[in-house]
Amino acid sequence: MWRIGNGNTPQTAEGGFTLSEVIVAILLTTTFVAVALQGMVVAMLLKSRSLQLAEANRWIQADLEQMRSQLTLTQIPLSLHQSRCHPATIDSGFADLVRDNLAGDNITGAADYQLPPLLANSQTGKTFQIARKLRIPSSPENSKAKLLGIQYTVTPTSGASLERSILHFYTEVIPDAAFQCQ
Repeated sequence: MWRIGNGNTPQTAEGGFTLSEVIVAILLTTTFVAVALQGMVVAMLLKSRSLQLAEANRWIQADLEQMRSQLTLTQIPLSLHQSRCHPATIDSGFADLVRDNLAGDNITGAADYQLPPLLANSQTGKTFQIARKLRIPSSPENSKAKLLGIQYTVTPTSGASLERSILHFYTEVIPDAAFQCQ
C-alpha cells in the first residue's frame, strides 16, 4: 500500500497490473511461443530432409563406385576391344560395351535402358527405391560413343510422398580403356 496525500488526509492506492495489461502480456507471450515452436518444427523437417538427401547421395556414390570397378582396364582390357576406339555406330563403342556388361544383355540403340531398381533402408527405418537408367548421349562430345550416362532417381517406397522423388542425379562415365585409344 502506498500513501498518497499531503499528510493530513492519507489516501491509499493499490499497485499492480490492470486486467487489460495482463491480457496483452498473455497474448504477446502466446504469439512468441507459437512462432518459436513453428520455427523449431520447420528446422526439424529441414534436418530430416537433409539427412535423407545425404543418405541418398551415399547410396548413389556406392553404386557408382561399384560400376566404376567394372570400368577399369582389368575388366575391359584395350587389347581385346581395340576396334571400339573408332566405332562406326554407337552400338560398337565403349559405352555400349559397358551398358551391355551392366545390363547383362546385348542392348542396341541410344534408347534408355532401365536397370533393375535397388532398395535401400535409411537410418530412420524408411525404405527407398533407387531407379537407374543407362543412356548413350547423342552429343558432339560423344561422337566416339565413349560416354555412358547414368541417371538415378530415389523415391520412398511408402508414405505420403510415394510419388515424389527425393533426389535426381545424372552423371556420365568413361571406361579407362577409352583413354588408352590413339
